[in-house]
Amino acid sequence: MTRLKRFPRLKQEVNPLKLGRMPALLVVDKEGIIQYAYYGDSMKDIPKNEEIFEALKKLS
Repeated sequence: MTRLKRFPRLKQEVNPLKLGRMPALLVVDKEGIIQYAYYGDSMKDIPKNEEIFEALKKLS
Protein backbone atom coordinates (compact mmCIF):
# COMPACT_ATOMS: atom_id res chain seq x y z
CA MET A 1 0.00 0.00 0.00
CA THR A 2 1.07 3.59 -0.59
CA ARG A 3 1.36 6.12 2.19
CA LEU A 4 -0.56 9.27 1.26
CA LYS A 5 1.82 11.61 3.09
CA ARG A 6 4.83 10.50 1.04
CA PHE A 7 3.22 11.08 -2.35
CA PRO A 8 1.27 14.34 -2.32
CA ARG A 9 0.81 14.37 -6.12
CA LEU A 10 -0.04 10.66 -6.37
CA LYS A 11 1.12 10.32 -10.01
CA GLN A 12 -1.98 12.11 -11.29
CA GLU A 13 -1.71 12.95 -14.98
CA VAL A 14 -1.94 16.57 -16.08
CA ASN A 15 -3.02 17.09 -19.68
CA PRO A 16 -3.44 20.74 -20.75
CA LEU A 17 -5.19 19.67 -23.97
CA LYS A 18 -7.92 18.06 -21.86
CA LEU A 19 -8.30 21.15 -19.63
CA GLY A 20 -6.14 20.13 -16.69
CA ARG A 21 -5.96 17.09 -14.46
CA MET A 22 -7.53 13.75 -15.22
CA PRO A 23 -10.00 12.40 -12.63
CA ALA A 24 -8.81 10.23 -9.79
CA LEU A 25 -10.59 8.57 -6.88
CA LEU A 26 -8.78 7.39 -3.75
CA VAL A 27 -10.04 5.46 -0.74
CA VAL A 28 -7.79 6.16 2.24
CA ASP A 29 -7.96 4.30 5.56
CA LYS A 30 -7.68 5.86 9.03
CA GLU A 31 -3.89 5.45 9.02
CA GLY A 32 -3.58 7.45 5.80
CA ILE A 33 -2.82 4.42 3.61
CA ILE A 34 -4.37 4.33 0.16
CA GLN A 35 -6.44 1.16 -0.06
CA TYR A 36 -7.94 1.84 -3.49
CA ALA A 37 -6.83 4.11 -6.33
CA TYR A 38 -8.48 4.74 -9.68
CA TYR A 39 -6.99 7.08 -12.26
CA GLY A 40 -9.24 8.02 -15.19
CA ASP A 41 -8.12 8.51 -18.78
CA SER A 42 -10.74 11.19 -19.47
CA MET A 43 -13.26 13.29 -17.57
CA LYS A 44 -15.90 10.64 -18.32
CA ASP A 45 -13.74 7.77 -17.04
CA ILE A 46 -14.84 7.10 -13.47
CA PRO A 47 -15.15 3.80 -11.58
CA LYS A 48 -18.47 2.03 -11.20
CA ASN A 49 -20.28 2.56 -7.89
CA GLU A 50 -20.09 -1.15 -7.09
CA GLU A 51 -16.30 -1.04 -7.35
CA ILE A 52 -16.11 1.88 -4.91
CA PHE A 53 -18.55 0.26 -2.48
CA GLU A 54 -16.49 -2.95 -2.51
CA ALA A 55 -13.34 -0.97 -1.63
CA LEU A 56 -15.19 0.75 1.22
CA LYS A 57 -16.54 -2.56 2.57
CA LYS A 58 -12.98 -3.88 2.84
CA LEU A 59 -12.16 -1.05 5.27
CA SER A 60 -14.75 -2.11 7.83
